[in-house]
Amino acid sequence: MPHAVVLELIGEKTPLYPAKYAHGLFFALLSRMDPELAQRLHEAPRKPFTLAPLIGRNRALFLRFTTLDDGLFAPFLRVLLEAAPEGLPLGDTPYRLMRVLATPEGHSMAGTCAWAELKKAPRRREATLFFQSPTVFATSKPGGRTRYTPLPDPRLIVGSLLDKWQAHSPYPYPPREEAALRILFELDLELAGFHSLRFHRVQAGKSFFPGFTGEVTLKLHSESLEAQEALGRLSALAFYSGVGAKTPYGMGVARVQPSPRPKARSSHSPASPPSHGFRTALT
Repeated sequence: MPHAVVLELIGEKTPLYPAKYAHGLFFALLSRMDPELAQRLHEAPRKPFTLAPLIGRNRALFLRFTTLDDGLFAPFLRVLLEAAPEGLPLGDTPYRLMRVLATPEGHSMAGTCAWAELKKAPRRREATLFFQSPTVFATSKPGGRTRYTPLPDPRLIVGSLLDKWQAHSPYPYPPREEAALRILFELDLELAGFHSLRFHRVQAGKSFFPGFTGEVTLKLHSESLEAQEALGRLSALAFYSGVGAKTPYGMGVARVQPSPRPKARSSHSPASPPSHGFRTALT
């Protein structure tokens, strides 16, 4: 079951490289719990978790942790709580764990959703995604090197989410159906609009990477109900899986705008759209 929790931490100073330090803390705690699991995750090409530092006030830091693996979530939370009284080191600064926020009522970037519910997400012809931390895609390896593309290309966005669905969902698409979806998305999915698009260069691990933030609307022209169902599932998955590369270092934090509800006739003005104005510590 996908989970997203936000940890509220208090320290004496703001860490210089919060995403890098959070990644180190995660693997230090994981090694304490299960060294073999930590090694397997470190070497895995597709990680079943994301980490992102969020902007806090004063000395507070909010650290968002998501996982697509039940076998990782509960044990990690347990070892985190066991280690918390000693202080949680981010770089050379120990942080105190103040709260674990696990529901949308506690923090807008927390929540949980069963895979079966994601599978039943409403069909979509359009999906508006809010990219809230810099997002980049590993697109090719010419000459043995990886090329990183920091552009909101619909094919790359949905392709990344489909890769994550296939790797971690208990309901993967059969190979022929997956191939057909990729062809449909290649031919019939377009960038219908964007807003507040910005480009950044941020540290993720030992290197710096380009990435974009902003609001992006994808439009599917295909009449295929299967493709519309897939767009609904994959856009809902983005909240938990992240999008693109380097998500364990805070990149690719994204969420989809909720599907509009049928409008009732009323003389009142329409309600304002939900706010997604929080910032990550990468931007």
